[in-house]
Amino acid sequence: MKKVLIIGGCGFIGFNTTLYFSKKNYKVFVIDNLKGNSSKKNFKLLKKLEKVVFFRFDIKKFGILQNKIKLIKPDLIIFAAGQIAVTKSVINPREDFESTMVGAFNTLEAIRLNSPNSSLIYSSSNKVYGKLENLKLNEKKDKYELKNSKELINENKQLDFSSPYGCSKGSSDQYVRDYSRTYKLKTVVFRMSCIYGPNQWGTQDQGWISWFIKKSLKNSSSIKIFGNGKQVRDILYIEDLVRLYEITFKKIKNTKGEIFNIGGGVNNTISLLQLIKILKKINKHSIKIKFFKERTGDQKYFVNDLTKIKKLTGWRPEVTYTKGINIFNNWIKKFNI
Repeated sequence: MKKVLIIGGCGFIGFNTTLYFSKKNYKVFVIDNLKGNSSKKNFKLLKKLEKVVFFRFDIKKFGILQNKIKLIKPDLIIFAAGQIAVTKSVINPREDFESTMVGAFNTLEAIRLNSPNSSLIYSSSNKVYGKLENLKLNEKKDKYELKNSKELINENKQLDFSSPYGCSKGSSDQYVRDYSRTYKLKTVVFRMSCIYGPNQWGTQDQGWISWFIKKSLKNSSSIKIFGNGKQVRDILYIEDLVRLYEITFKKIKNTKGEIFNIGGGVNNTISLLQLIKILKKINKHSIKIKFFKERTGDQKYFVNDLTKIKKLTGWRPEVTYTKGINIFNNWIKKFNI
């Protein structure tokens, strides 16, 4: 039986990954410090999973992390830990650096010294490309769109670490790639756009689709939008992402040492204003909007070019954004969050 270790396994992405692998023929181990509100909520659900072994500690503690990896010798390690919000990184850059950069470095060193045959998939971010101010955009009624439709963001786009969050994610993903080149470790980087779906307990600072749905279900609530709301993202349903983790691992001979841009692609693009319109139709009432100045590091437009990941793995998103939003809306309504 293959062994998978999920670092940050009680967060949104980590917990869904834990659920996925626990239902298949894997022995699952989870590390989480349970500091986040989402982690605490998901931990209550994780305790019900019989096939999962849980360790609570902070991965900044290298000695403990090294011992666990040495003991388990996992076939696959998925790094889904670290600070998750740009806004919080601006307020507390030291915490952002230590939870993301130090945690990632400790993981790499623990693998190098104790389990060099383990595969590692690292969760990075589209924020490593900065604000993308050079993109040529048309401004429409409710969205931005590319003037040149072929200018989707691929892995060759120049890096421009914007915000402490972008710096810690970007620096980490370069370390992950270099440990493959220098030490021949089997590492992979996912630079991810907006991921959404069940077990995402969103806030105003992180998980905007979840946050908008929660506000939509409360008729008296208003939504704060930073910028004009025409910002566009390619959104990816969580089940498509966790499925990709396994595909990438199974094809590690082709994927090791690579960096991939991961998102919903050109067929799953949506703006903030368009999401509000969809939710108004689903939940049958309007949403009050308050506009504020755009935030540090925000991108007007980010849509991934998925050519590379499709070519090397055969993966492609299966859940359309309309289907995914409906499923997620019903999940949030059921939990009344």
